[in-house]
Parts: sequence; C-alpha cells; structure tokens
Amino acid sequence: MPLIMDVFFEALVVDVNNRERRGTSRNVLGPFYLEGAPFIEDGRLVSEDDAGDRLVMSGTIRNLDGEPLVGAELDVWQADAEGRYSGFNPGPAEMNLRGRLRSGTDGRYALHTVRPEGYTIPHDGPTGRLLTALGRHPWRPAHIHLKASHAGYQSITTQVYFSDSKHLDSDVANAVRDDLVRPLTPTENGYSLEFDVALEPAA
Repeated sequence: MPLIMDVFFEALVVDVNNRERRGTSRNVLGPFYLEGAPFIEDGRLVSEDDAGDRLVMSGTIRNLDGEPLVGAELDVWQADAEGRYSGFNPGPAEMNLRGRLRSGTDGRYALHTVRPEGYTIPHDGPTGRLLTALGRHPWRPAHIHLKASHAGYQSITTQVYFSDSKHLDSDVANAVRDDLVRPLTPTENGYSLEFDVALEPAA
C-alpha cells in the first residue's frame, strides 16, 4: 500500500499544497530518505571511490524578497551512478551520497557529487502488476532530493531533475515539474548545474 500511494497519489497531494505557494515548488519525499545524514563542511558529498561523472550543483538560498539566507540547511540524498540508494540497495556504503550542508554568508551553496542514474521502483508485486495493466513502465528519471530549511521560514522538500534525462515525460511517480528541471553544463570534470531555492516565511 505505501508503494501504491507513492506512485499514484503522493504527487497529487503535493501539487494541491503547491497551489498557493510563491517559493520553490515542493516535490515528493519518496521512500529513500534517511534521517541523521552527516554534515559535510566542504560540500563534498562524493568520495574518490564513487564511480560516475562528477557533478557540481550550486545556487543561492533566498527569501521571497530575493535576500540571501545565511546558514540555511540543505539535507541532500541521491542514487549513485547505478541508480542505487545507500541503506536500501546492496553495494553503496552506509550514508553514501547523503549529507547536510549550510549556505554561506552570501546564501550560496555548492554540492560536489556524482550524476545519479534513474532507476525502477520495486515492480515485482501488486504495484508492478497494476502498472503493467495500465501500460506504464516502472522508471523514475534521474534526480537529486533535497530538504531546505532556515529559522523563521517554511521548510521544503523537493527534487532537482536534469533536462537530458530519460523518462521526464513518463515518470512512474508523476513527480516531474517543469520548474524543477535544470540543464546540465559540461565541464572539464563532468557537469554543473544551478538551482536556487526560495523559502517562504513561516506561517
């Protein structure tokens, strides 16, 4: 039942909550979040042992007036270059590609990681049979999850998608939103992308 709810209803509930929002759009939490990720002072989520193309995701965390928010916290988690999550799939080390970091005095952050790969949700049970009956595939496009928070502001959970990823138009979770898709810029070491976050004041 939780998987069926994730696939068929969670994105709809999030969309309803987004209707009155003026900040960055929320997105589905998904089933792979783990609390207690370590702080990474240098923004380096990746280790030398991690396979895959290197990716630097950077941006500014602001309020609705465009003012930078100093010391805002980002809690980030993602799949690896094979579409595996630490703590859920065999292979990745404990807390691999999971971490928390804070924005600097200018509200900026820079996350050094690898480009994740898309993956299939579990599809060998009732949810998979229902998807097959509907003629749908079990794939999610590549993405990076993040939670953003700052004292005095509403926290958000969202996802960042890549404009060249497969399955953007047919995400099994129906969670891709145009304002969360970003282009990747090739660099000498891999890719970079820019993703700003705008937080609304606390109610």
